[in-house]
Amino acid sequence: MTGCGVINYLTNRSNVVDGVGRIPGGDFSSLVTLPDGVSIDFPELLGPMMGPQVGGPRVLMIGDSIMASTSSRYGNEMCDTLVQLGWQVEVEAQSGSFVDFGLKVLDERLDAGWDTAVVFLGTNYDGNQANYENKMRQIFEKLSPMPFVVLTTGMFNPRQQKVNDVIMKLASDFSNVTVLDWGTISTNNGILGKDRIHLSADGRSVFAAAIARALEFAPTREGECLPMFFKSDAPVPGVMPAETVPVTTDSSTPDAGVLPDTSTTLP
Repeated sequence: MTGCGVINYLTNRSNVVDGVGRIPGGDFSSLVTLPDGVSIDFPELLGPMMGPQVGGPRVLMIGDSIMASTSSRYGNEMCDTLVQLGWQVEVEAQSGSFVDFGLKVLDERLDAGWDTAVVFLGTNYDGNQANYENKMRQIFEKLSPMPFVVLTTGMFNPRQQKVNDVIMKLASDFSNVTVLDWGTISTNNGILGKDRIHLSADGRSVFAAAIARALEFAPTREGECLPMFFKSDAPVPGVMPAETVPVTTDSSTPDAGVLPDTSTTLP
C-alpha cells in the first residue's frame, strides 16, 4: 500500500493540495492551513520529508529573530502547527543571532537527543562567506548523520545570495539534508513586514506551514511544545510581535542579548 501511494504521488500528484503539499494519511491539509485569503505556491523541497525517515518525534529548531517570532514566547505559530502533527518541538531561536549561535545551541542541547532538526541561520550575515561556510559546515557535521532541514534566506540584500550559495553547496555535500527554499516563499505578497526581512502576522503562519510541509507527520502522535533554553532577544524595534509571556534571561545562556524594551509589549 505504501509503495502504491508513493508511485501515485510521483506520477500524478493527486495527493497534493495547492499551498499545503502532500496529504499524508489524508488529513494533513485539515491540520495545516494558511490564513484566510493567503495562497502560496510552495516550491518543491530539495530532498525528502523528515517524517518518513525518522524513528521519533523530537525536533530541534535553531534560528534567529524570524524563527523566534513564531516561538511560544510570541505568537506560538510553530508549536501550534507542528504539535498537532505529532512533533515534540524545541525552538531555540534569538533575534540578532549570527551563524555562531547554532554551534552554541548544539553545544548545550545536542546531547538531549533528537530525531531531526530545522536550521535557519544566515539572515544576520557579516559578509564573511568563508566564516559562514566554516560555521555552517560544523553545524551540519554535528547534526549528521541525522536527517534535517535547512532553510535558505530571503533575498532582502544582494549579498544574501552568497549565504544561499553556501547552503546549497553544503546540502549537496550532505545526503541527509533537505533544503526548504524560504528565499522563494518569502517573495509572495504579504509574507514580510515593512522592513522586508521579518515576518508579518500572515508570514509567521506561512513560515510554520512551510516547515510543517518539510517535516510532514511525526512517526508517533505524541506532540509537545518543549521548554526553551535560549530565549533572550536583542531589541528589534517594530518587527517582533508582542510577547505572550514575560521573558527572563536563562543562566544557561550567558551570551544572550539585551531583553526587549519598548520594541515589544506585554498584553
